[in-house]
Amino acid sequence: MNKINNDAGMPIAITLEPGTYYRCTCGQSESLPFCDGHHLGGGEKPLRFEVKTRKKVYLCSCGKSKNQPHCDGSCGVSLA
Repeated sequence: MNKINNDAGMPIAITLEPGTYYRCTCGQSESLPFCDGHHLGGGEKPLRFEVKTRKKVYLCSCGKSKNQPHCDGSCGVSLA
């Protein structure tokens, strides 16, 4: 994950409804943090993830998480 907002320093907290989502990795989407297809023709591919029930999720914005696209606290932010 190379072009996510590495300067943000905080995960993106968002409540999502059940469904399939695509996390932008190219940084060109006009619908950040989600993919809108701007990566087409480039080498980046969005990260697909599913939400089974309505819930608050924390999306990584530093690129350090080993559980992409979700934040795992690798940036030092506590999610508790």
